Amino acid sequence: MTRPFKPRQHQMGNMQGETLMGLLVGLTVGLVALAGGSALLANQLRGHRMARQDSQLQHDLRSAVDWMARELNQAHFVANAWQTRSPGECADPFCAGLDDFSIHGSRITFSHDRNHNGTKDNNECLGFRLVKGALQARTACSPEVWTALNDTASLQLTQLEWQLHCTKAQGWLQRRVDLSMTAQWPGDAGRQVQLQRKIHIRNAVPVSRMDLFCP
Repeated sequence: MTRPFKPRQHQMGNMQGETLMGLLVGLTVGLVALAGGSALLANQLRGHRMARQDSQLQHDLRSAVDWMARELNQAHFVANAWQTRSPGECADPFCAGLDDFSIHGSRITFSHDRNHNGTKDNNECLGFRLVKGALQARTACSPEVWTALNDTASLQLTQLEWQLHCTKAQGWLQRRVDLSMTAQWPGDAGRQVQLQRKIHIRNAVPVSRMDLFCP
């Protein structure tokens, strides 16, 4: 004869469920850990974004300085200069006046013979200046035309300085311009980048023009 099944009372008595308090404590600990992890991830993402922005800021500023240096390096260039220039005189239109080289505050202007024809065309008056956070380039002689090179909503320039150094060499005037430029992210003065560059002007002018081009 088969005996009827009876559950073991001692096994049933040993089975216990989790209390409500234990569940709440566990849930609280989990939420705290989740919040901490989320804050850590947010800080990491913010740091990564700021690092990328700073890298982009440095890249943009360096590109601007490189381009400005290349242009300024050619100031006073004219084709066949040996025919128009000597230590005693300068008979070409690229060393005749302030449009050919001058510095005033953040503004520098200069000229050079882009197309090598010996004549100053209207697009051969160049220069740079800082206006309300924007770097502007001069692209025409008369009337003057200035074009912004950066969007101040994403890059703001705060300082542009030029320092001129002049030396005499065998009747010729040799010059060097020290450029200093500072930029920042708009509205964040604590994140600034500054670059400096020494720019040697290749094309000499007669010492007789020193009062005009190196006052």
